[in-house]
Parts: sequence; structure tokens; C-alpha cells
Amino acid sequence: MDYDWSKVMKPYPPRRIILPNGDEMIVKSMEKSEIEEVCDALIPNLKIHKEWFDLVTAEMITEFYLWRENRPMWGLPAESHFNLVGRVDGEVVGVTNGALRDPKTGCSLHTTTLKRGLQIGAYLWPCKLEMYFDVLGVDVVEASAESLIGGRKLFQAYGFTPHPDKKSHFGTMLQTMTKQQWDRIKAGKLVGERI
Repeated sequence: MDYDWSKVMKPYPPRRIILPNGDEMIVKSMEKSEIEEVCDALIPNLKIHKEWFDLVTAEMITEFYLWRENRPMWGLPAESHFNLVGRVDGEVVGVTNGALRDPKTGCSLHTTTLKRGLQIGAYLWPCKLEMYFDVLGVDVVEASAESLIGGRKLFQAYGFTPHPDKKSHFGTMLQTMTKQQWDRIKAGKLVGERI
């Protein structure tokens, strides 16, 4: 079925988050004009061969370029792709992205950070869920953990429902979260303030 994605997709309302070291991170929707800068910032992660940082980074860079060319990715419509970027004093410190299968079903893609030990990924993840549920109005988000960090620290902690008999768009075990689940945990997970 075809959808008018221009009526479905909306920008993320910018959010200010204070990191543990006192720095102020601003999370905003990424513009296509920022793709080269963000990809350049991510390149050092291609050399981190643990927790699949290299794999996730390579996939994200590919997704950004597919988005630039308005091409589908992982079987998901190109027009449904969104990207959120976290910056401290204008410097890219983390990125998270996703797409929609249809206007009511979100498909989580990736989250990665460029500064360790500041919980940047843990702050970006609920921003992505806020984007799905509160901004775009989806009913359910499908996801799969591509790293131990994702599976252990995010999916279990957020109460995602595992579906061992189903595969995600990445070919790994599908897990889901509903709007009702998000509404129950949002207050304890989403930090900072909209600006």
C-alpha cells in the first residue's frame, strides 16, 4: 500500500539533555545537508572491533547515503527514514535512526555514540522512542539487538517483548514495544526538556 509520507513524517522537537559531565547535548532531527559531516564524525567507529561498533557504524553510514538518494533500505520506504543527531557545542557526539514499515509500525535501525562513558546512547534511545510514539504516532516499534549492549542494557531494561520465532528486518530475533509499554516507562527513561 502506498502512503503519503509527507503527511506522516514530522521533525523531532529539539531536546536539551545535561550529560553526567555537565555538558549540554542538543538532540535534533538531522538534515540531509548534515550527512557528510555526520558520516565523517562516525568514521573512527569503523575501527572499533568490539560490541559491533564497526558493523553498526558501517550500516548507519550506508543508511544515511541511501536516505540522501531517496532509496529504500532493509525493505523500508526511503521516505519513512528519520535520523536524530546529538551535539555538544555543535560537535556530533551521537546518532540514532529509524524508519517506518507503515504509518503505525516503526522499525528501529541503529544508535551509536562517539564519546564513551557519558550515557549518550542511553539518552538517545528514549529520544528515538519519543519520536516513534509521541511525534509520529506509531502503535508498535519492531527492533532487534545487534550488540550485547543493546540486548542487555536497552531491550531488557525497557521491557521489549521478544519473539524468538520471528526475525526482524536484520534477520535477528524480533522484539517489540507498544505505545502502552512506552507510556508506562517514559517518565523514568526520557530525560531533558524540549526547547
